[in-house]
Amino acid sequence: MRTLKNRHMKLCAMFVLSLVIVSWMYIHRNADYMNCPCPERNQFAKESSQERNSSEVSIMMWRAKYVHKMCEQIIWNASYVHARTPVFFYSKPNGLLACKSPKTGSTFMGALIRALNQPSINKVSGMFLLGRNKIHNGLHEVWDILAAEPIKQSTLTVMITRDPYSRLFSTFVDKYFLLGRLGRELATHLKRGFREDRNNEYCGYDITFQEFLDYIVFLAQSMKELNEHMVPVAQLCDVCNMKYDLICRQESLSEGITEVLRLTKNVTSSRLNAIRQSINTTSPYASMLSLISSQIFDYNNHRQDCPNQLSFMRKMWKTFQVQGLVNSVIKFPEEIFSGFLFVEKEAQAITSASLQVIQSNPLSKKQRQQQRLTALTIAYRNIRWQTIVNLQKVFKLDFLLFGYSNYPPIIYNITRTTNGYI
Repeated sequence: MRTLKNRHMKLCAMFVLSLVIVSWMYIHRNADYMNCPCPERNQFAKESSQERNSSEVSIMMWRAKYVHKMCEQIIWNASYVHARTPVFFYSKPNGLLACKSPKTGSTFMGALIRALNQPSINKVSGMFLLGRNKIHNGLHEVWDILAAEPIKQSTLTVMITRDPYSRLFSTFVDKYFLLGRLGRELATHLKRGFREDRNNEYCGYDITFQEFLDYIVFLAQSMKELNEHMVPVAQLCDVCNMKYDLICRQESLSEGITEVLRLTKNVTSSRLNAIRQSINTTSPYASMLSLISSQIFDYNNHRQDCPNQLSFMRKMWKTFQVQGLVNSVIKFPEEIFSGFLFVEKEAQAITSASLQVIQSNPLSKKQRQQQRLTALTIAYRNIRWQTIVNLQKVFKLDFLLFGYSNYPPIIYNITRTTNGYI
């Protein structure tokens, strides 16, 4: 009996020792992964804590001031990647210049600039119902040398940031999980074919999130040009040379836009009310309509990559769930979508049908946030640690200048902070 007891104690001791060794190896292996590449993080946290209870406009001004100061201390080329020159949405009558940075709310900002520039107030609300492809058609935009004079004339310059990890996942879902030129290019690079769905029909590209992130690292390290959806926002908006007046976060975009509108010059009260009313009353519908219109456009331009339109609609429904627009418990309503041809003129009808289904089991604001966070954390759960270390280097400027945590989301139900700053 004593021999059995001693053996049991030895086994327990060996088990505990093995746990200690494995833990030490994990921590040692992930030393780079856990160490922030931003040595000034504590400074950011200390100074930002003083602004925590300030108004949103004060916070946005403080961010801009902080970035201006940090730009004097950093080596800009340390994290430079090859990318396009900055592009700006521009409203000349209102002196408003906003950086165009994909996956940070740029479609909404583009619609806002159009609403400000519309000659007729009656057309204001329609700007927030346009599809993304129409918003990003080059109108109301300036870039490169052409932006020099508008910058001088502008009374308010604005940019919007976003957590790099969240932004990258959003890019993957929108541009690689669904259809499009970028997904096809990566599949070709990886020598991959199409992904089969549960009905043994192919739709989209056989690309994983891990491969997508590794591709970004490969392009950055090779100094090959990155698509604008993958470029760090700090570089995309040339933040150290532009010296923006306001720096807003996509995570608190509605509050930020309220202050941007309040500070924008030469806006009549009637136009301002029309814009605010459009934002408040059409937001859920507008978001869904813009997405569906864009997906119809993309599908019909890449139909050969997904012959069965119902298969694509199923994937589209999944993206709505990832984005927190559709409750994850609601199954794809095949009987409803099977009646559509998925052409542009059906965008409004598909949107209305989708919203009816969504309202059968709606999500609260908190539930939407939690569903998005769950999808995000699951996406990063099995990403290799070396990939994360490399991403920290590529997006070093975004982490450093905008105060985002360089820790990736984890699957445990722990709220990720941004260095003590909202």
